[in-house]
Amino acid sequence: MTNSPILSMPYIAPSQAQKHVTHNEALRLLDILVELSVDSRSITSPPSTPIEGQCFVVATGALGDWSGQDGQIAVHENGIWVFITPKTGWIAMVTDVMELTTYTGSGWEPVKPNLTPSDLNNLAGVGVNTTADITNKLAVSSDATLLTHAGTSHQVKVNKNSAGDTASLLFQSAWTGHAEMGLSGNTDFALKVSADGGTWFTALQADGATGRVSFPSGGVRPVLAAPTTWYVDPTSGNDTNTGLFSGLGAFATLQRAVDEVLSIDAGGHAVTIQLSDDTHALTTPVVVDQPVIGGGEIMIIGNIASPGLVALSSTAGVLDVIGAVVSVSGIEISTVAPAEACITGAENAQITLADIEFGAGGSAHISLQNAECAVVGDIEITGDADRHIALDHKAVFRMDGQTVTLTGTPDFATAFVEATNGSSASFDSNSFAGSATGPRYDATVVSSVNTYGGGATHLPGGSAGSTSDGGIYL
Repeated sequence: MTNSPILSMPYIAPSQAQKHVTHNEALRLLDILVELSVDSRSITSPPSTPIEGQCFVVATGALGDWSGQDGQIAVHENGIWVFITPKTGWIAMVTDVMELTTYTGSGWEPVKPNLTPSDLNNLAGVGVNTTADITNKLAVSSDATLLTHAGTSHQVKVNKNSAGDTASLLFQSAWTGHAEMGLSGNTDFALKVSADGGTWFTALQADGATGRVSFPSGGVRPVLAAPTTWYVDPTSGNDTNTGLFSGLGAFATLQRAVDEVLSIDAGGHAVTIQLSDDTHALTTPVVVDQPVIGGGEIMIIGNIASPGLVALSSTAGVLDVIGAVVSVSGIEISTVAPAEACITGAENAQITLADIEFGAGGSAHISLQNAECAVVGDIEITGDADRHIALDHKAVFRMDGQTVTLTGTPDFATAFVEATNGSSASFDSNSFAGSATGPRYDATVVSSVNTYGGGATHLPGGSAGSTSDGGIYL
């Protein structure tokens, strides 16, 4: 054997002349390979002015004097480049990146330290493909980050010190926050969004105590978890309140309460609007123009024992019900507008009345077109109206077994009840106290007024009624 098996250093042969030449060659190789250090392993062309003894690992795709020497150790000696073929397992320090690299047999790769878990404890920071800082002590720059299980499950935990602190995920664009989800200042889970990183809107919030989900910025209907009452108090309330408490927590107007009810999903639960003892003055009608999602009727309640203490008084109409189901009880209702009705119903609306006092009624106390109204509690009438009940386009009115008290002889210039265009009114076993003036009924165009045998004078009025065009009175 003339060379060593590992570093291939030449041996001095017996009786060899000029032994120093062989010895110096072995020293030259030791000088290069022991504590091997290379300036770089990422360049493909030799430097234009190399330094004697300068050493490189030739990168893939070598050019010029390095052409065809990919992966070789290149050493500049005596004005030329000398190449040494590495063996698997050789280690070199690459000084331009201060990185240990090892030859794998097919190429050079960074040396991976054999660390134990304890070696990674209490690090000041970790940057993966980027730089950690005093705030972001773990920083990752990557197209994706994978956190996976080590057996079955995997759980990511974001912990905060106390309820008033923040534990959240912040989503940014160009380092400006636009979405955040987590626990921000309390223990309710919230999803917030922002257009500019400064003004934030809570899109979704889940109550930590009940699990109830709300949508503070609107757009999705909150679902009731139980029967709910909204309060209206024109003196103490404010329409910016929730309306869920009486007095100072109430809404100021009935329309605001109706709008709130129509914005929710009742979830099958009863919805009630409770009016305070007060005069609820209106300049426009309160409009209920759709059914309650997930529920039945809207119950508008005043004072059942003393309806006169809760007054809905309007300079226009009072209540317009369009395609909805509404019950009204314990309220005094009046309008000073001659062309307006107190209560109107249309588009298959269903209205239930009980314990109502009607004051001045304008064109009608109750006006229905393709709608239904049932009176299930006693009624008092104290004011004039062109018609107490006006029915048109297949409208239906029913009052069974109730008492109607007329105070002060109200006048109904057209009729106490007018039914036309296929409408019907029925009065079964009712009693009327007091008196009124004006015609008792007017039934026209295939409409009917049925008193169940009560006779021609059963309904209030000062003169007889009339029928025409297929209208009948029974």
